[in-house]
Amino acid sequence: MAFNAGWLPPGWEMSWGDMDTEALVRRYAQGDRNFREVNLAGATLWRIDLSGADFSGADLVGVNLSEANLSGANLNGANLTGANLRRANLSDAKLMLAILRGTNLERAELTKAQLERADLSWATLTGCNLSSADLSRANLTDATLTAAILRGANLKQAKLKWATETTIDLGWTILPDGTVHE
Repeated sequence: MAFNAGWLPPGWEMSWGDMDTEALVRRYAQGDRNFREVNLAGATLWRIDLSGADFSGADLVGVNLSEANLSGANLNGANLTGANLRRANLSDAKLMLAILRGTNLERAELTKAQLERADLSWATLTGCNLSSADLSRANLTDATLTAAILRGANLKQAKLKWATETTIDLGWTILPDGTVHE
């Protein structure tokens, strides 16, 4: 009996490589949630529902996901440099080691998001809700945090150098030095 190294059980298909938005929408509608390491750089996915999808390691540079629903999505290690996530729902999303340099997260919902070691340098987080988010060891250098809500967030060992942080709600937030702001 010959072994076929390329065979995978149904639903386990690998999604590496380039994908157009129509194929993504079609596969998601059919119940597929595995979009690991896919290349959607520059795609426009405005107001799309991709909740629970796995985009770990994906190339999402410059993608427009404004007002998208990505709640519970896995974006660990994804590259979202320069992406537009304005007003996107990323609650309970996994963004560990994600690259979000220069990303627009204005008024995004990131409640309980996991952003450990994420690179948010130069990101716009104006009016963003990061309540109970884990930003431990995240890089927020030169990020704009005006009117951001960080109530109960974990910022332990986070880099906040030169971050614009006026009018931030820091109630019960774990600060970079480990102290709790009351």
